[in-house]
Amino acid sequence: MKRLTIAALVLLIALPVPAKPPCKKQTIEDLVKAVAEAYSAKDLGRLDANRPYPREVRVVIRHSLGEGADEYESRRIRFLKSGERWLRSREIAGVPGRAVLPFLQCKTGVCTYDFEGGIVHRVLFLERITYGYRKGCPYIKTIYLLDGD
Repeated sequence: MKRLTIAALVLLIALPVPAKPPCKKQTIEDLVKAVAEAYSAKDLGRLDANRPYPREVRVVIRHSLGEGADEYESRRIRFLKSGERWLRSREIAGVPGRAVLPFLQCKTGVCTYDFEGGIVHRVLFLERITYGYRKGCPYIKTIYLLDGD
C-alpha cells in the first residue's frame, strides 16, 4: 500500500504541467491599436483581461496651457480599469472629451500619433505610448495624454 502511494505521488510530480503562454502573441502596433480603441470608447478596463503590462502603467497628462509644476499630472496604476476611473473622475458633464489622432509610428520604444493638424480645446488626446518587450511580448509602460485645456 505504501509503495502504491509513493508511486502515485512520483507519477503526479513527473507529469508535465501545461505551460501558460507568456502573452497573447501580437505586434506592438496591434497592442497600440487596442489601447487607442479602448481609450476612445472610455473602456480601458477591457484590456486588463490580457494584462498588457507587467506590474503597473503610468498615465501622464500634459496640460497644453500649463507651465512648470502645473504642466504635468501623473498617476501610477496597477490596472487600466482604475486608470479609466481616474480619467472619468476628472470629467465634468463629459468634458474633456477624448480623441485619438492618426497613428504615426512605433520606433525605439515609443508609439506616436500625428498632431500635424493641431489640437482642439476641451479634448484629451492620446499623445504617445511607451512600450517594452518581455519574453518576446510587447507591454505598455506609459500612456501619455495631451489635454487641450
